[in-house]
Parts: sequence; structure tokens; C-alpha cells
Amino acid sequence: MSKWIFAFLTIASLLSAEEEIRVELTTRAKLAPLYLCRFHTKETKLPLTYLKNLRKTFEFDLSHSGYSKVLPLNEILEKAASHTDLAVAFNPSRWSKGGVSYVIKGNVEDYTLNLFVFSVKESTLKQFQGIPLSGNLDVDRRQLHKLSDALMKTLFGIEGLATTHILYSVQMKKESSSASNWRSEIWECDWDGGNPRQVTYEQDYSITPVMIPAHPTYGSDRFLYVNYKNGQPKIYFSSLKNRTGKPLLELRGNQLLPAISKQRDKIAFISDAAGRADLFVQKVEPSGILIGKPEQLFSYPRSTQGSPSFSPDGKKLAFVSDKDGTPRIYLIASMIQNSKRPKPALITKRNRENTCPTWSPDGTKIAYSAKTKGVRQIWIYDLEAEEELQLTTGPGNKENPCWALNSLHLVFNSTDPDSTELYLVNLNQPDAVRITKGSGKKHYPTWGTQ
Repeated sequence: MSKWIFAFLTIASLLSAEEEIRVELTTRAKLAPLYLCRFHTKETKLPLTYLKNLRKTFEFDLSHSGYSKVLPLNEILEKAASHTDLAVAFNPSRWSKGGVSYVIKGNVEDYTLNLFVFSVKESTLKQFQGIPLSGNLDVDRRQLHKLSDALMKTLFGIEGLATTHILYSVQMKKESSSASNWRSEIWECDWDGGNPRQVTYEQDYSITPVMIPAHPTYGSDRFLYVNYKNGQPKIYFSSLKNRTGKPLLELRGNQLLPAISKQRDKIAFISDAAGRADLFVQKVEPSGILIGKPEQLFSYPRSTQGSPSFSPDGKKLAFVSDKDGTPRIYLIASMIQNSKRPKPALITKRNRENTCPTWSPDGTKIAYSAKTKGVRQIWIYDLEAEEELQLTTGPGNKENPCWALNSLHLVFNSTDPDSTELYLVNLNQPDAVRITKGSGKKHYPTWGTQ
């Protein structure tokens, strides 16, 4: 079955509502409690281990959505949900006593998943029918991601993230070489770390990927990154279909930390073409053709600039500078007007070391890493309230945050010497969860597309 059938069910014996399910959006301060039943099976050859792992994928999506939380399995509730009479299985008084807002029950028959979603408050039921399963977990987990996003839209009226991808760098030691000789390639994975695959095959050092916003003529699979294969770090562009990239600029010196505006009309980066690590901006046509030469936007004697990030409207940049002694985050206009370079404004004052800012897509927040009591934590600068707020706590250094399109979720990497992994966090659930594992140091994550 190539397409899912989305059906609404009305159980006359137990429903008072005549319409389809009606759900008020939850507030950002409260997570809706969901009960996700074990997947029930009937005449299927799919292994039990596979079904358990499939449910785990679904549970992760629902637990880390920022709007819902999955409650622990309960054998009494499991028995009730398994009843063939829907009026018994979805008795609202039973589920309400357990503090459940929604019940989600999946039935697997042959190679097809049918899903029931019951609203306890409204006493109404919806069903997603005909979700095909292949028995290959790598393939089918993406079906579950798709289903998770459909549920987020149905229950909370929001666009889910489960079908999005993350780009990042994986650093590994070269074989038969010294400890200082490393290589790094760009990889891609699902939002939960699943289905990791290598994207670049430069056989050198590739870091800091940045997705290029979609354009009608070339889609949403292009990205920028930095590579050292010609000796100096230079900015390259490529796509998820290519194995190697092409140089972006003809500019002497080192080029690092590219950022691109949402409008695709400007690229910011750091270069020492003028002698110091300064902030540059390159104008670009929306189709991708460069306009003129890069302009030096900001420079300061005996200082280093880093990590530019555009505001959603492309008019400003957040960046790092140590011009006042230690790395701090500043805001600056993204273009030179009337031959006068703009002046930066300091925004981070609570901590002395602040790095890697990233502007939220809704324009209201900037996430960054700040050294807090000796440990690098993720902080949020609220642009409307002009406040610096600490998001993460606990041991382990955390750097390189990147926002999802919903301005609620962030992905970042740890920076511990023995293990550098990617973590997921959202503003409603500040307990970060690790999403990657395996060999290599993962860093510089950036949120990709669907």
C-alpha cells in the first residue's frame, strides 16, 4: 500500500462528541501525557525484536517532541487496550484516572501497521490505516518518523521534526599515523541519530557544514562546508548526492565558519585575507551566483572574530569577538552602508567566555555556549527581554548549538576528550538526550531538511 489511509472513527456507545477529535493546543509549560501501547500483532512474520525497536523509534519521537511525554508501560492498561471491543479498550474513565491525555495503540497485521489515537478528554478516536512495513528497520523507522509528524500536526497543530535530518562532522584518526593526524568527513543522520551515512569522501579534513536554504531551481540538498585538502581551510559547496565539493570563493588566506542568510543573498565567514581573523560578507544572487568580491565587515586590532550567524531577515549578524579581552557575542548590521563599516553591540555580559552563537528561525533568541563555573553550557539570549538564560546544566562541555526550524529544539555536541557526541534538547525539556554513538568524534551539527 503506497499511501496511508487516514480515517476518523466514532464509537457511538462511548462518545458524546459528534465531530472529529478536537484538541486544544498545549501550553509550552506543560507536556501532554501519552500512553503508547505495545504494538499488537496478528498474523505477521515480523520478528518481535523488530517490533520492539520500531516502537522505540516512535516513543523517542513522541517523548522529545516538546509537546508530549510518553508514560511508562502498565500491564493493567495494556490488558485493557488489547480488548477487541473498542468501547472497552478506550473507556475514557479508566484512562482519565491514570492521568492519560491520549492513548496510542498500534496493530500490526501481515506487513501493515494500523494506528488508533484516542483523546481521553474528548472521548473521540482517530485511526491511521495502511502504514506499510518492510521488515527493514532502517527503512521502516522513517515511516514511523513520518507518522510521528502527522500525529504532532493532528494533536497539537504543529509541524513535527521527526522527518528532518542533521548534518555534522565526524573526526577520525587516520590509520597508521600519528595521534595529531586526523581526517574528518561530513555525515547525515535522522533527527534521533538513526540511519547515519557519510556524505563527503574528501579523504581529508571537512568540518562545519551549513545547509543552503531551498531554491526552486536546486531544491534543499545543497550545503557549504570547510575543507583543508589544498593545505589551507577553504569554503566548499556540495550536495547530498555528491561525494566531493567545489571551492566557493577565490580569496587568499584561510576561510572558516561559513553562514548563509535565509534569503540566500549573503554568505558570512571568517578569513585572515587581510592579516587577522576578520568577519567578511559575500553578496550572492538567490540563484547562487556570487556578486563582486567579499567585503571585510568587521576587524579590530589584535583580536579574533568567529562564528557568524544571520538573523532570519538577513539584516544582522551575531558573531564572536575577543576585542574586549575574552570571547563575547556581538550583534552587527550585515552590510556596509555608505562606505562605513557598522559598529557591533555587545549582548553577552554574564559569562566571560561565550562562543558559537546561532540565531533562532523566529528571530527571538540566540543560543550559544558559555563557560559556566568551569563547564561549557548552552545558554539562550532572549532578544525581546534582553536576558541571558542558562538552558543546560550538569557535567560535560557543550558547544555548537543549532536551532531546528520550530525555534524550540536545539542540537549540539559535547566536547569531552574521550567522547564527542551529538545531543538533542528543547526549551520545554532541558534534559538533553544523546542521539549518536559509535566511533569518531561528532561535532558541528546543523539542522537539515526533510
